[in-house]
Amino acid sequence: MYEDIDAFLFSLRVEKGASEHTVSSYATDLRQFVDFLGDHIGWERVTKAELRRFLSHLNRAGLSRRTVSRKVSCLRSFFRFQVREGTLSANPVMAIELPKQGKALPMFFYPEEMAALLASTDPGPLGVRDRAILELLYATGCRAAELMSITVDDINWQQQSIRVIGKGNKERIVYFGAGAYEALDLYLRTGRPVLCQDGGVKALFVNYRGTALSQRSLGRIIDKYVDKASLHEGFSPHSLRHSFATHLLDNGADLRAVQELLGHKNISTTQIYTHVTSDRLKKVYELAHPRA
Repeated sequence: MYEDIDAFLFSLRVEKGASEHTVSSYATDLRQFVDFLGDHIGWERVTKAELRRFLSHLNRAGLSRRTVSRKVSCLRSFFRFQVREGTLSANPVMAIELPKQGKALPMFFYPEEMAALLASTDPGPLGVRDRAILELLYATGCRAAELMSITVDDINWQQQSIRVIGKGNKERIVYFGAGAYEALDLYLRTGRPVLCQDGGVKALFVNYRGTALSQRSLGRIIDKYVDKASLHEGFSPHSLRHSFATHLLDNGADLRAVQELLGHKNISTTQIYTHVTSDRLKKVYELAHPRA
Protein backbone atom coordinates (compact mmCIF):
# COMPACT_ATOMS: atom_id res chain seq x y z
CA MET A 1 0.00 0.00 0.00
CA TYR A 2 2.83 2.36 0.81
CA GLU A 3 4.31 1.77 -2.66
CA ASP A 4 1.04 3.07 -4.15
CA ILE A 5 1.21 6.13 -1.92
CA ASP A 6 4.79 6.84 -3.00
CA ALA A 7 3.78 6.58 -6.67
CA PHE A 8 0.91 9.01 -6.10
CA LEU A 9 3.14 11.52 -4.28
CA PHE A 10 5.69 11.28 -7.08
CA SER A 11 2.98 12.14 -9.62
CA LEU A 12 1.95 15.13 -7.52
CA ARG A 13 5.49 16.49 -7.64
CA VAL A 14 6.27 15.74 -11.27
CA GLU A 15 2.93 16.02 -13.09
CA LYS A 16 1.02 18.51 -10.94
CA GLY A 17 3.96 20.61 -9.75
CA ALA A 18 2.64 20.46 -6.19
CA SER A 19 4.62 22.17 -3.46
CA GLU A 20 6.55 20.17 -0.87
CA HIS A 21 4.08 21.42 1.75
CA THR A 22 1.15 19.93 -0.21
CA VAL A 23 3.00 16.66 -0.84
CA SER A 24 3.89 16.39 2.85
CA SER A 25 0.28 17.05 3.93
CA TYR A 26 -1.06 14.43 1.50
CA ALA A 27 1.52 11.90 2.69
CA THR A 28 0.44 12.44 6.31
CA ASP A 29 -3.26 12.14 5.42
CA LEU A 30 -2.80 8.92 3.42
CA ARG A 31 -0.64 7.25 6.06
CA GLN A 32 -3.22 8.16 8.68
CA PHE A 33 -5.88 6.47 6.53
CA VAL A 34 -3.73 3.34 6.13
CA ASP A 35 -3.15 3.20 9.90
CA PHE A 36 -6.90 3.47 10.43
CA LEU A 37 -7.67 0.67 7.96
CA GLY A 38 -4.99 -1.69 9.25
CA ASP A 39 -2.92 -4.11 7.20
CA HIS A 40 -5.82 -6.48 6.53
CA ILE A 41 -7.63 -4.20 4.06
CA GLY A 42 -6.33 -3.40 0.56
CA TRP A 43 -7.42 -0.49 -1.65
CA GLU A 44 -9.88 -2.69 -3.57
CA ARG A 45 -11.76 -3.43 -0.33
CA VAL A 46 -12.23 0.20 0.67
CA THR A 47 -15.97 0.87 0.58
CA LYS A 48 -18.26 3.78 1.29
CA ALA A 49 -18.85 2.26 4.74
CA GLU A 50 -15.11 2.19 5.49
CA LEU A 51 -14.80 5.83 4.42
CA ARG A 52 -17.72 6.86 6.61
CA ARG A 53 -16.11 5.10 9.57
CA PHE A 54 -12.93 7.07 8.88
CA LEU A 55 -14.87 10.36 8.77
CA SER A 56 -16.56 9.52 12.06
CA HIS A 57 -13.12 8.78 13.53
CA LEU A 58 -11.86 12.20 12.39
CA ASN A 59 -14.91 13.99 13.79
CA ARG A 60 -14.55 12.24 17.16
CA ALA A 61 -10.92 13.42 17.19
CA GLY A 62 -12.24 17.00 17.15
CA LEU A 63 -10.78 17.99 13.77
CA SER A 64 -12.20 21.08 12.06
CA ARG A 65 -14.41 20.82 9.00
CA ARG A 66 -11.67 22.42 6.91
CA THR A 67 -9.17 19.73 7.97
CA VAL A 68 -11.65 16.90 7.36
CA SER A 69 -12.45 18.36 3.91
CA ARG A 70 -8.75 18.47 3.06
CA LYS A 71 -8.36 14.81 4.02
CA VAL A 72 -11.38 13.79 1.94
CA SER A 73 -10.01 15.76 -1.03
CA CYS A 74 -6.68 14.00 -0.60
CA LEU A 75 -8.34 10.57 -0.62
CA ARG A 76 -10.45 11.52 -3.64
CA SER A 77 -7.32 12.52 -5.59
CA PHE A 78 -5.47 9.40 -4.49
CA PHE A 79 -8.22 6.99 -5.55
CA ARG A 80 -8.68 8.89 -8.83
CA PHE A 81 -4.99 8.23 -9.45
CA GLN A 82 -5.48 4.51 -8.68
CA VAL A 83 -8.32 4.33 -11.22
CA ARG A 84 -6.17 6.09 -13.81
CA GLU A 85 -3.33 3.65 -13.18
CA GLY A 86 -5.68 0.68 -13.55
CA THR A 87 -5.27 -0.48 -9.95
CA LEU A 88 -8.98 0.12 -9.24
CA SER A 89 -12.08 0.21 -11.43
CA ALA A 90 -13.94 2.90 -9.47
CA ASN A 91 -13.29 5.72 -7.03
CA PRO A 92 -15.14 4.97 -3.75
CA VAL A 93 -14.64 8.50 -2.43
CA MET A 94 -16.87 9.99 -5.15
CA ALA A 95 -19.86 8.82 -3.11
CA ILE A 96 -18.72 10.85 -0.09
CA GLU A 97 -19.79 14.48 0.22
CA LEU A 98 -17.34 17.04 1.54
CA PRO A 99 -18.33 18.56 4.91
CA LYS A 100 -19.99 21.95 4.49
CA GLN A 101 -17.79 24.78 5.69
CA GLY A 102 -18.67 28.18 7.00
CA LYS A 103 -17.37 31.06 4.93
CA ALA A 104 -14.88 32.65 7.30
CA LEU A 105 -13.51 35.99 6.16
CA PRO A 106 -9.75 36.06 5.62
CA MET A 107 -7.70 37.92 8.22
CA PHE A 108 -6.21 41.11 6.84
CA PHE A 109 -4.44 44.21 8.14
CA TYR A 110 -6.25 47.54 8.05
CA PRO A 111 -4.12 50.29 6.42
CA GLU A 112 -3.17 51.79 9.79
CA GLU A 113 -2.19 48.32 11.08
CA MET A 114 -0.12 47.77 7.95
CA ALA A 115 1.66 51.07 8.55
CA ALA A 116 2.38 50.10 12.16
CA LEU A 117 3.73 46.71 11.06
CA LEU A 118 6.09 48.27 8.52
CA ALA A 119 7.27 50.87 11.03
CA SER A 120 8.16 48.20 13.60
CA THR A 121 11.08 46.68 11.71
CA ASP A 122 14.52 46.73 13.34
CA PRO A 123 17.65 48.49 12.02
CA GLY A 124 20.61 46.46 10.83
CA PRO A 125 20.94 43.85 8.03
CA LEU A 126 18.19 41.52 9.33
CA GLY A 127 15.80 44.39 9.96
CA VAL A 128 16.44 45.80 6.49
CA ARG A 129 15.72 42.34 5.08
CA ASP A 130 12.53 42.04 7.12
CA ARG A 131 11.27 45.44 5.93
CA ALA A 132 11.85 44.36 2.32
CA ILE A 133 9.96 41.11 2.97
CA LEU A 134 6.95 42.88 4.50
CA GLU A 135 6.88 45.53 1.77
CA LEU A 136 7.12 42.94 -0.99
CA LEU A 137 4.45 40.62 0.43
CA TYR A 138 2.06 43.54 0.76
CA ALA A 139 2.97 45.12 -2.59
CA THR A 140 2.72 41.95 -4.68
CA GLY A 141 0.23 39.68 -2.92
CA CYS A 142 2.69 36.78 -3.25
CA ARG A 143 2.18 33.55 -1.39
CA ALA A 144 4.87 32.68 1.14
CA ALA A 145 6.20 29.85 -1.06
CA GLU A 146 6.32 32.18 -4.05
CA LEU A 147 8.28 34.77 -2.12
CA MET A 148 10.79 32.16 -0.97
CA SER A 149 11.34 31.00 -4.57
CA ILE A 150 12.24 34.48 -5.90
CA THR A 151 15.83 34.89 -7.01
CA VAL A 152 17.77 38.12 -7.48
CA ASP A 153 17.59 37.61 -11.25
CA ASP A 154 13.76 37.45 -11.20
CA ILE A 155 13.47 41.19 -10.47
CA ASN A 156 12.87 43.62 -13.34
CA TRP A 157 13.80 46.99 -11.86
CA GLN A 158 12.78 49.00 -14.90
CA GLN A 159 9.28 47.53 -14.99
CA GLN A 160 9.10 47.23 -11.20
CA SER A 161 7.95 43.66 -11.60
CA ILE A 162 8.99 40.20 -10.46
CA ARG A 163 8.59 36.81 -12.10
CA VAL A 164 7.18 34.29 -9.62
CA ILE A 165 6.34 30.60 -9.86
CA GLY A 166 2.92 29.91 -8.36
CA LYS A 167 0.79 26.85 -7.71
CA GLY A 168 1.02 24.13 -10.33
CA ASN A 169 4.42 25.50 -11.37
CA LYS A 170 2.67 28.33 -13.22
CA GLU A 171 4.61 31.50 -13.91
CA ARG A 172 3.14 34.98 -13.50
CA ILE A 173 4.33 38.56 -13.20
CA VAL A 174 3.66 40.63 -10.07
CA TYR A 175 4.30 44.34 -9.60
CA PHE A 176 5.63 46.50 -6.77
CA GLY A 177 5.49 50.22 -6.04
CA ALA A 178 7.79 52.87 -4.61
CA GLY A 179 7.76 51.65 -1.00
CA ALA A 180 8.77 48.11 -1.92
CA TYR A 181 11.28 49.43 -4.48
CA GLU A 182 13.10 51.49 -1.85
CA ALA A 183 13.05 48.71 0.76
CA LEU A 184 14.24 46.10 -1.73
CA ASP A 185 16.98 48.35 -3.09
CA LEU A 186 18.23 49.11 0.43
CA TYR A 187 18.25 45.41 1.33
CA LEU A 188 20.23 44.45 -1.78
CA ARG A 189 22.73 47.26 -1.23
CA THR A 190 23.25 47.10 2.53
CA GLY A 191 21.55 44.00 4.02
CA ARG A 192 22.04 41.02 1.73
CA PRO A 193 25.78 41.62 1.09
CA VAL A 194 26.39 41.42 4.86
CA LEU A 195 24.22 38.33 5.36
CA CYS A 196 25.34 36.47 2.24
CA GLN A 197 28.84 36.69 0.87
CA ASP A 198 28.48 33.57 -1.28
CA GLY A 199 27.88 34.64 -4.88
CA GLY A 200 26.44 31.23 -5.68
CA VAL A 201 23.32 31.75 -3.54
CA LYS A 202 20.52 32.87 -5.87
CA ALA A 203 17.65 33.17 -3.36
CA LEU A 204 16.57 36.77 -2.88
CA PHE A 205 15.93 36.44 0.84
CA VAL A 206 18.54 34.74 3.02
CA ASN A 207 18.94 34.01 6.72
CA TYR A 208 21.76 35.08 9.03
CA ARG A 209 23.85 32.15 7.77
CA GLY A 210 23.58 33.36 4.19
CA THR A 211 21.39 30.49 2.96
CA ALA A 212 17.87 30.64 1.57
CA LEU A 213 15.22 31.71 4.07
CA SER A 214 12.63 29.03 4.92
CA GLN A 215 8.85 29.44 5.13
CA ARG A 216 8.98 28.56 8.82
CA SER A 217 11.43 31.41 9.40
CA LEU A 218 9.15 33.72 7.43
CA GLY A 219 6.29 32.86 9.78
CA ARG A 220 8.46 33.69 12.79
CA ILE A 221 9.39 37.04 11.23
CA ILE A 222 5.72 37.98 10.81
CA ASP A 223 4.94 36.88 14.40
CA LYS A 224 7.83 39.00 15.70
CA TYR A 225 6.66 42.23 14.13
CA VAL A 226 2.96 41.62 14.79
CA ASP A 227 3.88 41.33 18.48
CA LYS A 228 6.18 44.35 18.32
CA ALA A 229 3.47 46.47 16.68
CA SER A 230 1.01 45.33 19.40
CA LEU A 231 -1.43 43.86 16.89
CA HIS A 232 -3.76 40.99 17.80
CA GLU A 233 -2.69 37.38 17.28
CA GLY A 234 -3.65 35.16 14.38
CA PHE A 235 -1.87 36.93 11.55
CA SER A 236 0.38 34.98 9.19
CA PRO A 237 2.38 35.66 6.02
CA HIS A 238 -0.83 34.94 4.10
CA SER A 239 -2.51 37.84 5.92
CA LEU A 240 -0.42 40.24 3.84
CA ARG A 241 -1.75 38.58 0.69
CA HIS A 242 -5.27 39.01 2.07
CA SER A 243 -4.48 42.66 2.83
CA PHE A 244 -3.16 43.20 -0.70
CA ALA A 245 -6.40 41.93 -2.27
CA THR A 246 -8.71 43.62 0.23
CA HIS A 247 -7.10 47.05 -0.11
CA LEU A 248 -7.06 46.86 -3.91
CA LEU A 249 -10.78 46.07 -4.01
CA ASP A 250 -11.57 48.68 -1.36
CA ASN A 251 -9.95 51.27 -3.59
CA GLY A 252 -11.89 50.33 -6.70
CA ALA A 253 -9.73 47.68 -8.41
CA ASP A 254 -11.47 45.34 -10.84
CA LEU A 255 -12.10 41.84 -9.46
CA ARG A 256 -10.74 40.19 -12.61
CA ALA A 257 -7.52 42.21 -12.37
CA VAL A 258 -7.09 41.17 -8.74
CA GLN A 259 -7.67 37.56 -9.77
CA GLU A 260 -4.80 37.82 -12.28
CA LEU A 261 -2.49 39.51 -9.78
CA LEU A 262 -3.17 36.81 -7.18
CA GLY A 263 -2.76 34.00 -9.69
CA HIS A 264 -6.16 32.48 -8.92
CA LYS A 265 -7.43 29.95 -11.45
CA ASN A 266 -11.11 30.66 -10.69
CA ILE A 267 -12.80 33.99 -10.00
CA SER A 268 -14.81 32.31 -7.20
CA THR A 269 -11.60 32.02 -5.18
CA THR A 270 -11.03 35.76 -5.48
CA GLN A 271 -14.60 36.63 -4.51
CA ILE A 272 -13.91 35.90 -0.85
CA TYR A 273 -12.11 39.25 -0.80
CA THR A 274 -15.28 41.16 -1.65
CA HIS A 275 -16.14 41.28 2.04
CA VAL A 276 -17.08 44.82 2.94
CA THR A 277 -15.13 46.83 5.50
CA SER A 278 -16.81 49.56 7.53
CA ASP A 279 -14.65 52.22 5.89
CA ARG A 280 -15.72 51.07 2.47
CA LEU A 281 -19.39 51.06 3.49
CA LYS A 282 -19.09 54.60 4.82
CA LYS A 283 -17.36 55.77 1.63
CA VAL A 284 -20.09 54.25 -0.57
CA TYR A 285 -22.80 55.77 1.61
CA GLU A 286 -21.28 59.27 1.52
CA LEU A 287 -20.83 59.16 -2.24
CA ALA A 288 -24.17 57.58 -3.13
CA HIS A 289 -26.81 58.81 -0.66
CA PRO A 290 -28.36 62.18 -1.55
CA ARG A 291 -28.71 63.18 2.12
CA ALA A 292 -25.35 61.86 3.33
